[in-house]
Order: sequence, then C-alpha cells, then structure tokens
Amino acid sequence: MGLTLPIAQPQLFNTPLEAGVRALIILDAFAPQAFDLATMSLLDYYIVHTGDVGGPPSLHPEINARAGEYFVRRHLVEEGLLLMARASLVEQVFTGSGIAFRAHETATAMIDLFGSAYNRRLAKAAQWLAREAADQGVDVFIQGLKDGLERWSHEIVGRAPDNV
Repeated sequence: MGLTLPIAQPQLFNTPLEAGVRALIILDAFAPQAFDLATMSLLDYYIVHTGDVGGPPSLHPEINARAGEYFVRRHLVEEGLLLMARASLVEQVFTGSGIAFRAHETATAMIDLFGSAYNRRLAKAAQWLAREAADQGVDVFIQGLKDGLERWSHEIVGRAPDNV
C-alpha cells in the first residue's frame, strides 16, 4: 500500500517570481539607473505593452481592461523586487526620496541564462524602453509614460488613477 501525497503544481504566472524576472530585466536594461516602486510598477506595465507608446508590438494582448493590470501588479512587483533582492540580483538603494532598486552586477549573467522566447522578447522590450529613455531623458520619458497611463485610464475608466 503506497502512500501518495498530492503534489501542488508550481504557479508561474502572476507570481512574485514572474514579476521579479521582469523587474530584473528592466533594471538590467536601465543599469545603473535605480527606480522606486512606483516607477518599477509603471515600467512593468509598459514592458509588456510597448505598443501603447509607439514601441515594438506588445507582448500581452491589448484588451480594454489592461489599465487594471497596472494596479493589480503593483504588489506583485514589490514582492518580485524583494525576491530578486534576496537572491542578490537586485540592490536596494536608499535615496533622498526613499527606497529605490537597481540591478546588481550579477543580473546580466542571470538574464543571459533565460533562454525562452518570451524572456528574450522581454529583454528586447526593456532595451527599447531604456533607449527611448536615454534619447528623451529618463525623467521626461517616465513622465510621458505616467501621462499616457493616466490619460488612457481616464478615457476608459472615467477618472485618473491615483499615485501613478
């Protein structure tokens, strides 16, 4: 008589691991720049919706309710960043305005190990975002992303989001 225990299937999507991998790819593309949680949440939204800002085709579908993704994923982005910090892939930096995150020097080596087509597309999207930020200036670029999300949310939801 064998005893079998149910083995829970690991959850991959919409988890801190998924958000942490995206955050790691974003921070590596923008290195040595450090961003706070609000900016990381914004970049997490746009890395999969680059088509919304004139970039390469979006990785995720352009459904009408996608503005909600930004708000739902914020907590996951935070947990993902902390997970990557525990793995010594992301550093927490204390700035005059609070805590920010930046890629650790080991981030690129870890990202090079990601072989899936999806992760390669994420890396290309992050590199596109970083190039746009470099061309426009990081602060101007980030403000443009915030304005776009705010304007888009206002058109769809009927009000501007708080704390974008």
